[in-house]
Amino acid sequence: MGEGATAPRERPSASRANGDLAGVNRAWRRKIVSHAAGLRPHVDPSHDHLRGSELAAVTLVEYGDYQSPSCIAAAREVARLGERFDGQLRFVFRHFPLGDAHAFALHAAEAAEAAGAQGRFWEMHDLIYGRQQGLEPALLRRLADRLELDLERFDSELASETHLRHVMEDFQSGVDSGVNGTPTFFINEERLDWDFEASTLEQTIERASRGE
Repeated sequence: MGEGATAPRERPSASRANGDLAGVNRAWRRKIVSHAAGLRPHVDPSHDHLRGSELAAVTLVEYGDYQSPSCIAAAREVARLGERFDGQLRFVFRHFPLGDAHAFALHAAEAAEAAGAQGRFWEMHDLIYGRQQGLEPALLRRLADRLELDLERFDSELASETHLRHVMEDFQSGVDSGVNGTPTFFINEERLDWDFEASTLEQTIERASRGE
């Protein structure tokens, strides 16, 4: 699939979309809320990407940035917790790209959505977080080829910013929910008010799974 497709020109990091996002990021930083807010909107299977049992007692939502070192570390722990709480935990990932700090975060989020349009969101999500290199568009395209995506469609959707609206809707939902950094986690729609620590996250999930 995509065999022989011509590689597109790389989208510059100073694209209009990145510039707009940087402005949105700066506005968010000026008005970060410190008080806890519930998840807004609620998890919606028609919009959100879900991993795990729909009958799970615990829903873990992460607002993440694909270029954030803290989110890269968190991704490994979330994967481990998915195995540890198999059947008890449902995981949702929402995009919160910090384009004013990470030049390729927005493009990576759009690439994950383009893969999702072909039924491979989680595979692309895992490859992006498991990469050993940067996040330049050429690398993302190689990951798409590795997943045997239709590269012509992938390239076209990125060039036309087909999935930008979805990414920005996620970002705005994070603002509305009181996201104060990446990663920010919600368990059963309540924000966890501490910096990411794997042990604390695991303990909180354990308590939630017992209904505490």
